[in-house]
Amino acid sequence: MAIIVATAALVLTAGAAVAQDTPAGGSAERGQKLFVDLGCFACHGTHGQGGDRGAGPRIYPNPFPWPVFQHMVRKPRRDMPAYTEKWVSDQDLADMYAYLLSLKAAPAAKDIPLLNR
Repeated sequence: MAIIVATAALVLTAGAAVAQDTPAGGSAERGQKLFVDLGCFACHGTHGQGGDRGAGPRIYPNPFPWPVFQHMVRKPRRDMPAYTEKWVSDQDLADMYAYLLSLKAAPAAKDIPLLNR
């Protein structure tokens, strides 16, 4: 019985940790608009694929976990300006993160018929 209780507690704890890794209530549609309106696309590309000549790092696919994403936007390491809550709210960030998570990976070149003629 103790093993079952301990296992259940471990599962619940792990589930809570994962739930904290993603923001609640993000709107991918609003996030896409913000990503464009705030100019994020200029450095990171329209789908987070990274900018030309290293302008901005790739942030999709496999975006940072939510806490890291939030920290990198608030306190970036390199040339990116810091976006404080005064300029970009936590909800705005959650929406942009939801947008990044909603993106679908592009097909491989071999899977695009026009490229295989």
